[in-house]
Amino acid sequence: MRVAPSCRSTPSPPPVPPARPWQFPRWFRRYSDPIVRELRVPILSGPNRGRWWSLASAGGGHASGRRARAQLQMLARLIRPGDVVWDVGAHHGFVSILAAACVGRAGSVHAFEPSARNRAMLERHVRWNARSSVTVHPYALSDYDGEASFGGRGTSRMFALGGGDEHVAVRRATTLVTEGRCPPPSFVKVDVEGAEASLLAGLLPVLPASARLVIAMHGAEQDARCVALLLDAGHRLEATADLRRSRAGTWNSDPDLVSVGPEGGDAATIASLVHDGER
Repeated sequence: MRVAPSCRSTPSPPPVPPARPWQFPRWFRRYSDPIVRELRVPILSGPNRGRWWSLASAGGGHASGRRARAQLQMLARLIRPGDVVWDVGAHHGFVSILAAACVGRAGSVHAFEPSARNRAMLERHVRWNARSSVTVHPYALSDYDGEASFGGRGTSRMFALGGGDEHVAVRRATTLVTEGRCPPPSFVKVDVEGAEASLLAGLLPVLPASARLVIAMHGAEQDARCVALLLDAGHRLEATADLRRSRAGTWNSDPDLVSVGPEGGDAATIASLVHDGER
């Protein structure tokens, strides 16, 4: 019996591989990248509007000013003139240059970035924006002093301890403060790709009772560990709307937890500053 042509089964076509973004060849980038890194463009909008940024790092909403705009607006409300700000996981300095403007001449910013390549871009942005109040440190912060591998796949914003093949210096915040390398912070921004709890363990012994922290939480486990440490230290906690949604369902990227020490100010005022942009 013959099968009608329209009824014959036909093999499925082979899957089409996903398109890969086109890039210049490596030999070309060896010559072009140093030039592009030195080309500065103005940030067009947001809290960093008018400040200078490298064309090499302009993607991801940095040059447009759309990058993490809600977070930057919250930070601008929480950081006070005269604060000592620690920007832990500073990457290319988008938060550092904002914090320097917020603290004014009476304050200071300590930017921690262990990746040599990221740190070079961070130092460039600090220099271009004439932020003499910013001190750059080559350390990853954790609960021990030593060395570790650092890096990872994908964007350099996602580099983490234990990934990659770059060897970096690791320090406890307690060590840096007791040895006089850094003053105790009054405000801490943390974005360390899953090392949040270890960082807090090394920081809390020297953290002033009036300090405020904004911590990017990379997963439910880190969230739970950090909450336990902070509550044990007498802190009051305020979850952003993104963090509340993550706790209620699927985890959404790296939502922020705001933590205020027992002498850090009125709880209602802090909550208002955190949630003002969410209305």
